[in-house]
Amino acid sequence: MPLQEDEIRWRRLIEECFRREAGSQAALPDATQDLIETGLLDSMGWVSFLRTLESTSDRNDLGSQLTGRIPSFESILLVFREARAAGRPLAAAVPFPRQVAEPGPVLIAASSVALGSRIVASEEVDKAFGMPHGKLRLRAGIESVAYGAEKENEFTLGTRAGQQALQSAYCAPQELDWIIATSETHHAYPSLSAQLHSQLLARETCGALDVGGACLGLLNGFAVAQALITAGKARSVLVVTADVHSHVFRPGLVAGEFGGLFGDGASAFLLRSSSNSPAQVGYAAGEFFFGSAGQYMAAISVTPAPAGGVDVYFDGEALSRAAITKLEKVVVDVEHRSGIARSSVKGLATHQPNPRLVTLLAKQLDIPEDKFPVVARTFGNLGSSTCGVALDSILRDTGRGGERARAPIFLASLGPGLLFGGGWLVPA
Repeated sequence: MPLQEDEIRWRRLIEECFRREAGSQAALPDATQDLIETGLLDSMGWVSFLRTLESTSDRNDLGSQLTGRIPSFESILLVFREARAAGRPLAAAVPFPRQVAEPGPVLIAASSVALGSRIVASEEVDKAFGMPHGKLRLRAGIESVAYGAEKENEFTLGTRAGQQALQSAYCAPQELDWIIATSETHHAYPSLSAQLHSQLLARETCGALDVGGACLGLLNGFAVAQALITAGKARSVLVVTADVHSHVFRPGLVAGEFGGLFGDGASAFLLRSSSNSPAQVGYAAGEFFFGSAGQYMAAISVTPAPAGGVDVYFDGEALSRAAITKLEKVVVDVEHRSGIARSSVKGLATHQPNPRLVTLLAKQLDIPEDKFPVVARTFGNLGSSTCGVALDSILRDTGRGGERARAPIFLASLGPGLLFGGGWLVPA
């Protein structure tokens, strides 16, 4: 196709995608106009516009190619021209067999959560971090944040969630073979898993292990527990997530645009061998898969500052774009690997950086937003516990709805790096 015909086609595509985001009656800007600086789109609108362009053009790397360039029509056209000149082929999805996977031998027998006991309105968080009134609510969609009380920490919240999960499954701590813990805010010794082991009064031969991954930590913990049980090395494993961001990301130490997003909470899940479960109840774990998109490594970093504070680098626009792109791909990957249509799932337990990103993800996947449990809107970003709190919500809703409400559940999350992972659960 001649370049001139390509240019016409590209311009029409860009204009159509822009009007989908800005409104069908929106006036088209000049090609070189900065869409964010002039207020035609805010940063989240720009992310949504790019994601729509990526989907319709099949140029899945469009966002990363625009990093550092002016957010304008002309910049997008330049990327299209460069790709054409380089003869780069369009990205293609990896095919997977479309057959429904059989349930695995590992059951999630019980779950529980423990949230920070102070629910603080987002406007109070705005004020504490020196942000304009209403910024968190309007820009991120966060209405309130869960903060731990003075004596609440990763240990106390994790213990509470773990005890509740064991009690609901009528499982004594002495039955546990492993306790696996994950936290992005606990950086002390003894490790969180060791402290939980002691407080729960697990037997001495019960292993204690901490896994990393930040917001991906829950899925990492599930994968380790599944491997131990499948290999016959364990029959009952307790997986606990716990994060208390309010003790780390305090006003004056980090910028509000970053620190104001986070809340405090914990989740716990009892995983058991199906042969060791008293009754065939709960959900069976399918496959978990993982990867790392290193091109987004520099989008976020959190390091200790010399004076005892925290140094944070946070490229919100790049990180938002990466989060939507990767989460969408992970969900599609889960659908292909499991053979389960996304439209048929009970719910999706995913990473939730902020509620507006959840809305955008639902739009991109063409899934009703109510399939995503409200976590970030009410409690803020809970780090490694976000996915856990969302999953617990879906499981509890399933329990209230009875047998007819039981349907598959998708899991998808991200961690700094950009680590990503997904999986699925099916009714046992």
